[in-house]
Amino acid sequence: MQATPDDKLQDPPKRGGAPVKLIVLAVAVVVALFLLLYPRGDAPVDEAPPDPAPAALPEPLPPAPDIPPRPEPVAQEPAEPAEPAEEPAPALPALEDSDKLLREEISSVGGDSDEFSPLVEEDNLIARVSALVDGTSRGTVLRKNLPLSAPEEPFAVDVREGQIYLDPEGYERYDGYAQAIAKLDVEAMAESFHRLRPLYEQAYAQLGLDPEDFDNAVIRTLDRILATPELEGPIPLEQDSVMYTYADPELESLPSLQKQLLRMGPENLRLIKQQAQTLREELLR
Repeated sequence: MQATPDDKLQDPPKRGGAPVKLIVLAVAVVVALFLLLYPRGDAPVDEAPPDPAPAALPEPLPPAPDIPPRPEPVAQEPAEPAEPAEEPAPALPALEDSDKLLREEISSVGGDSDEFSPLVEEDNLIARVSALVDGTSRGTVLRKNLPLSAPEEPFAVDVREGQIYLDPEGYERYDGYAQAIAKLDVEAMAESFHRLRPLYEQAYAQLGLDPEDFDNAVIRTLDRILATPELEGPIPLEQDSVMYTYADPELESLPSLQKQLLRMGPENLRLIKQQAQTLREELLR
């Protein structure tokens, strides 16, 4: 899709370092979000009103801007003798052959974080991430595309005077996920998005979607995260068979992505939203 001049990204100067690891960070940021958004084992939660006054809910999202491709920097006559040329970044593998590289690099980049470990055993990673971005851009949670470990602690509720509440102590289950996301290098993630963009768009097209809309889907996902209301105080729940739902119809009507984010608690949610805002700005810079 064509971008307006105001939305265009400027290509930063090339850097030294390990380009492959920068590539992997693009996957890492999405994976980190889904580690947070798709934990297995919890009873679904769907309804909940803010504590004493209703929360200000976000209005419908505006159209997502394009993330324009970064042009190759124009070579200029060096003022001083040129230094030895750096080795070019390795070519991207074919989509069907990309798992091995990504699996190895994700393991090394996130090797100090248990939150990333389940990803190493998965396959078709680019295709999974592309499908997940499509879902989250619409506010949908697609657990089957990236099965990951649930928090060890069970879903926590607090019952007081016959009313069920979301137990704030349960927010701690998500601390590790939120902190793992907060530690990611956002600038490197934006750079690596452009490196991996051809593979993402190829996988997106295989879903029957417009490959030129993948960048918009990324921005829509970030916008949905940013539009999630931050709730302070007890959050009332209702129990429907084996499922808990939010007691407030307005919260229950939120997209499943945002309802899952609410379960993190306000502090963890703020960490995620801060990274989402920074990444959005970096992508559209």
